[in-house]
Amino acid sequence: MKRIALLLILTLLAALNCIAFAEESPAAGSTLYVKKVENLSDDFVFGMDASCVIALENSGVRFYDFNGIEQDVFKTLHENGINAIRVRIWNDPYDPAGHGYGGGNCDIAKAIEIGRRATENGMSLIVSFHYSDFWADPSKQIVPKAWKGLKIADKTTAVYEFTRECLLQLKDAGVDVCMVAVGNETNQLMCGEKTWFNIQYLMQAGARATREIFPEALVALHFTNPEKAGSLMTYAKKMDYYQVDYDVFSTSYYPYWHGTLQNLSSVLSEVAETYGKKVMVMETSYAYTSEDSDFYGNTIS
Repeated sequence: MKRIALLLILTLLAALNCIAFAEESPAAGSTLYVKKVENLSDDFVFGMDASCVIALENSGVRFYDFNGIEQDVFKTLHENGINAIRVRIWNDPYDPAGHGYGGGNCDIAKAIEIGRRATENGMSLIVSFHYSDFWADPSKQIVPKAWKGLKIADKTTAVYEFTRECLLQLKDAGVDVCMVAVGNETNQLMCGEKTWFNIQYLMQAGARATREIFPEALVALHFTNPEKAGSLMTYAKKMDYYQVDYDVFSTSYYPYWHGTLQNLSSVLSEVAETYGKKVMVMETSYAYTSEDSDFYGNTIS
C-alpha cells in the first residue's frame, strides 16, 4: 500500500463554484463550503483540474475568498490545501473561422497562463495531453485535424514533436511541471489508433519527450472504468508487455458509475504490487446537489 499515491482532481465547475459565489464566512453557515483536508503527507498529491479558469474569467466570472474579497483563484486554492493543478492540452480546439469548440478551448497558450499562475501560488502543474482537438475519452479518441491521415510512424513523430514543443514552452515560462499524462482515458483507443501495438508507440513518444524536457517529472498513463473486472490489470499487462516507459498508472474514478472504493483500492493495489508502479486517481467528482439549479439536464438523475 505504500506505493499508492492518490490524486484527487475535483471537477472545476462543481468545486470552483464554491469559491466563486460563496461570499460569506464558513462560520456563518455557508452551504457551499468545502472544508480543507488537513494533515496530508508531504508526498500526497491533492490536485484540481483548472483548465476552464481562463475561459471563465474571460466570460466575466470573478472569484472571491470567504470574506468576500476578490483574489486570484489559484491563491485561494493553495490556501485551502491544493498543491497541484491539472490542465488539459488540446492540439487545435478551433474551427477554420477561429471559433473555439468550447470546454475552455484548452490550447497551449492557456496551459502556460494557468501553469504560470499555479507556480506563482506555490503549486505544481500536471499536464494532461489528449492528443486531440477536443475532449478525448473512452468513446472518442479523435485524431487532431493536422494529423489526419498520418501513418503510425509519422503520427508517432508528430506526438513526440508536439509534446516536446509544448513542454519547452512551459519550461521557458518558468512553470513547475511535476507530472505529464500521455493520453487521457486511453482504454485501447488513442489519437485515432485502435490497437495496443500502435498506441504504445504514441505513449513511448510522449514519454520520451517528457524525459528530455522535464526529467524530474513523473510520466503518467491514464485509463478508466475500474469497475470492469480485470480491465485495469489488462491495460497494465499490455504496458508491461510493450515495455512502455512510465511511472504512474492512473485511472478516473467517478463513484456513481465506477464502483466501490473497496474495489478501486483492490485493483490499484494489484497493479502497484504486480508491476511496481505508483498508482493514482487522476479524475474524480460527485454531485453536490440533486436539484436542477441551472435549467440544464443533470448528469446524475
